[in-house]
Amino acid sequence: MRSSCVLLLVLLCLVSCRSVKEVTESRRDLPNITEGKLFKNIISNELDYNTIYAKKVDLFLKDSKSSHSLKAILRIQRDSFIWISVSASLGVDVARLLLTPDSVKFVSPREKKYFVSDYSYFAERFDVGLTFDCFQRILTNQFFDFESCTTETARGKRYKFDRSGNDYVLYSLEEKALGRKLKKLYKKRRKNKEFSLVLQKIHIDPDCFRPNAVSIEDLEEGVGMMVKYNNIKDFSGKLFPEKITFNVFSDNDNWEVILNFDRLEFDVEVSPNFRIPSKYKRMN
Repeated sequence: MRSSCVLLLVLLCLVSCRSVKEVTESRRDLPNITEGKLFKNIISNELDYNTIYAKKVDLFLKDSKSSHSLKAILRIQRDSFIWISVSASLGVDVARLLLTPDSVKFVSPREKKYFVSDYSYFAERFDVGLTFDCFQRILTNQFFDFESCTTETARGKRYKFDRSGNDYVLYSLEEKALGRKLKKLYKKRRKNKEFSLVLQKIHIDPDCFRPNAVSIEDLEEGVGMMVKYNNIKDFSGKLFPEKITFNVFSDNDNWEVILNFDRLEFDVEVSPNFRIPSKYKRMN
């Protein structure tokens, strides 16, 4: 279970259409629009909210060896905090996570341990430059890529624009310099690499102009991460996906976190309700 809690922390590291789009049965002709028009539609259709309160989230953790079915509560105060409480059967607390713009805090009640850091942790440990805004955008189905989470910055980035199946697709294929951690990884694999060939894809729903899949992949190594959004529907007058799937994959392993939302409330009062007991030991 400890590895599952850490996986949850990392992966969480690493809606105006009227109908729900579940499974597309046939290919359709999409309107031929420009990239500039696409970004205008994306911005005008972003989720408008101050707070999000998910009282019941079914949480599934899977890897190549095991799977766990858990329950979670999610509270988001826009630009202020993201709070997640995870419990097992019979309401036993498994983990609590609090993200603020300048800190990451994680508590494991079962192990009586805690973790506190800033966002440099992800760059130093995983070579991923994630920020609070990245997590906020990922969890609220707003436009992001894995390198530039803000829409305005992304508009200045050079994408290739295409239509694929029933989606608009923005993608980029670039050679990226490897960070220190990844260089060590490749060295262990007896590969002296300085650069990797990285493909990013952002699929946009043509009905509500929300992302329905975002992925990044090292094409030479077959390593990457994907976020999928399914069944965008009306929750209390706001459009939001019923299901968000995080998938981290490689040649040797596949990790998955699935969030299924049942009840959502918007713009209600929320609080983080997070404390670290004095007897808990700090995790390195």
